[in-house]
Amino acid sequence: MDCILSFNGPDADVAQLLALSPVEPINVWRRGEPLSSRPNSRLARTSGVVLQISDAEFEELELQQADAIRFLNDHDQALQAMRTVKGVEVACVDFGIAMRSVIVQSDRFPAELIAALAKVGCTMELTQYPTGPKARNLRRYRKAFRASAP
Repeated sequence: MDCILSFNGPDADVAQLLALSPVEPINVWRRGEPLSSRPNSRLARTSGVVLQISDAEFEELELQQADAIRFLNDHDQALQAMRTVKGVEVACVDFGIAMRSVIVQSDRFPAELIAALAKVGCTMELTQYPTGPKARNLRRYRKAFRASAP
């Protein structure tokens, strides 16, 4: 997985976000449009864009953090402008990491990263993903869940 930065809100001005974005977004959506090409896909309740800021793997949180610091500092003015686009309610950096088989999972974030996030006006999220056998079980669960959905 990677580290992403999303800007969204129910009335976010996607055209303005795209015009200000310092990189090509990896995802763009608009409120009221289908979230996927599958039949009967849910409709988006918000509009927004997602930027990839690191392609480091789940197990490389420190590399994701270094990439995020560099990205936030290199593009701080553009990201500050995106944060103030009309309708943007949330700007969030999401670090995707591996769910570890431990009693307590604890991860540390450097002050330099927190300062860069604050400067741009972003929140931070840490999303844990199952890997190995846990991921296979999750895929089976999702398949069974979809099959039972009305």
